[in-house]
Amino acid sequence: MQTSWQREDVTKHYLEQVRGGIPFGAEQAQIMLQVVNHFVKSPELIIDLGCGNGFLAEILLRTYKEAKAICIDHSEPMIDQAKENLTAYADRCALYVEDFSHSILSFAKSDSVDCIVSGYAIHHLPHEEKKTLYKDIYKLLKRGGIFINIEHTASATPSIEKLHDELFIDHLTAYNKGNREQIAAEYYNRPDKADNILERVDIQVNWLRDIGFQHADCYFKWMELAVLGGVK
Repeated sequence: MQTSWQREDVTKHYLEQVRGGIPFGAEQAQIMLQVVNHFVKSPELIIDLGCGNGFLAEILLRTYKEAKAICIDHSEPMIDQAKENLTAYADRCALYVEDFSHSILSFAKSDSVDCIVSGYAIHHLPHEEKKTLYKDIYKLLKRGGIFINIEHTASATPSIEKLHDELFIDHLTAYNKGNREQIAAEYYNRPDKADNILERVDIQVNWLRDIGFQHADCYFKWMELAVLGGVK
């Protein structure tokens, strides 16, 4: 999977100017923890797909003291950031520069993983590859294990998409304390935009249900940003 996220300048811009300005980012992470804790009280093995700078893995490793994590990302600059951010958990965390668009079944045995999470990564895959990945996630999870995807999803209509974009730009402008017109221009012309292959959250939840996930649902949503998942 070749994307602009393998470029250091794209990674740097995202981490410095976008990640912290994502609307309700803290709430998304909180919902992730609440849902994980509801279904899996003490996860032992966690996989973070498209781990980026290790943000989600760090939260889970800090919360669950006995857990170990496997972090995967196809972007070497992101993995370099994750290594730095996860230094305190080096003995409980393995990081891999790998492309999960092919298969993740080599990273763990079937029915062995308690929790699989992903943050703003799976939407880069074509829809059929998303479905295949969701099936592989189901295979790796233990019975009762949980999958949580914090994701960029498609709006239902172009009009809602336009509203999402304008509101997102408002958040980025406030976060960066910058010029809205300039930030809007950067947003609409960003190099990673072409990497987005979005699908509606309700459609993806139905995919999870068809695979066999229980309690599959959208647990949180703000415009195109959603937290979805299910339990094996």
